[in-house]
Amino acid sequence: MFESRHETVEKKHIPTDGFYLLVSIFPLEFFHLVRRLCGLVLAVFSCMFLSLPLQAQTAAVHLDSLTLEHAVTLALQHHPALKAAQASVHASSAALTQARAAYFPAVNLSTSTTRTEGAFVFNPSFPPRDQRYTNYVVSLQAQQTLYDFGKTGDRVAANENFAAAAALDADAARQNVIANVKLAYLNYIQTARVVKVNAEAVAQAEQHLVRAKAFYSVGKRPEFDVTNSEVDLANAKVNLIRGRNLQQLAKVQLENAMGVHPATNYSVSESFVIPPLHPTLDSAKTIAFAQRSELRSARARLQANQAFVAAAWNQHLPTLSASGSYIWSAFDFPLFSRWNAGVTLSLPVFQGFNISAQVQQAKANADVAQANFEVLIENITLEVEQVYLSLQEANERIAAASKLVEQAEQNLKLAEARYNSGVGSPIEITDAQLSRSNARITQIQAQYDYNSALVRLRLAMGIAEQ
Repeated sequence: MFESRHETVEKKHIPTDGFYLLVSIFPLEFFHLVRRLCGLVLAVFSCMFLSLPLQAQTAAVHLDSLTLEHAVTLALQHHPALKAAQASVHASSAALTQARAAYFPAVNLSTSTTRTEGAFVFNPSFPPRDQRYTNYVVSLQAQQTLYDFGKTGDRVAANENFAAAAALDADAARQNVIANVKLAYLNYIQTARVVKVNAEAVAQAEQHLVRAKAFYSVGKRPEFDVTNSEVDLANAKVNLIRGRNLQQLAKVQLENAMGVHPATNYSVSESFVIPPLHPTLDSAKTIAFAQRSELRSARARLQANQAFVAAAWNQHLPTLSASGSYIWSAFDFPLFSRWNAGVTLSLPVFQGFNISAQVQQAKANADVAQANFEVLIENITLEVEQVYLSLQEANERIAAASKLVEQAEQNLKLAEARYNSGVGSPIEITDAQLSRSNARITQIQAQYDYNSALVRLRLAMGIAEQ
């Protein structure tokens, strides 16, 4: 008799929940339709979002001409490094908001409905009874930390420093992008000027070949002069081809530095202004230590990690909090209400050495931040010294290169006069032309090195570019 009763109970027991109530109200076809509609909407939104990056990548900037100021503006608008830096700023700001959330109360509203049906045994002496009832519960809970002995304050301080570091990193990224654009622009101007020198060398070699053929045709010069001029012309054309290829590469590097790739051909203006700097080496270092965004960011990260050490150790201390709830519940409407409130003081007695390990980890992270800060100081010192010395050396080379060009021009005039008068040899012409081309290229290189050293020195000193 007992076994038969047990089987009856199992057969009558029907597990129910909220989903069972929905199924009992709506037909199964309704849920299939909802699922198909949700899948369709998800597919449409996925296609829309996936198409956005592709559109951004294929969008091209149309240019007719490019100046240095315009190149910097385009880089600030389109370079992905700046977008990544700005996203990091937003992430750090969100983390700071999360840390400050502990200052405010946490309020939660919940509601539930439970349907119960089945056989219940209230007394073994009596047979089971079928029961069917619905329980409704609505509750409002609130919790507020009253005092946690500095845990929240230290976490907030740490995240404030991390947010400041992210903002400084974004500024450093901006300055790096500007400097890279200027360096790429200067490099393109250098290659364009070298191409002009090589083109002039080709034109001059062609003229010399014409003269050599004319002298040979009237018997004033041997055939060697003609073949030698042809060799000189071929070498000049090879240098021109190499120079034009370097110019194209420099243009690609400039577009990469700007973060844009124009769809049309455009000209690059050779007019630019690089503000001069005349600091002493000691003053340059002092300014760099005070203004470099990377150094200020590293200092903020060090302070943030030190705050995390304090926050980790403060977990040994108690936390005082208040909580309360207001509950409405009944088996049928209207619902009946009740409330409760209390204050809790919690003290971690033993957490399996978890807190001690967190303190050790925080201290290790602070040591890493301290070491990185010291390494950055050494790197900035080295960078400033190297760029400063390069600037001085390039400045001296400009004066020497100008004198070199003047002498090479005079030497070429003398060689051409000697050749035209029948005294000089074609080798003298070749050497003089090569010397003049090399001298002009040396002058262009010195001017580029000086201007690029100015850009690098401003970057190394942390002088903000607008």
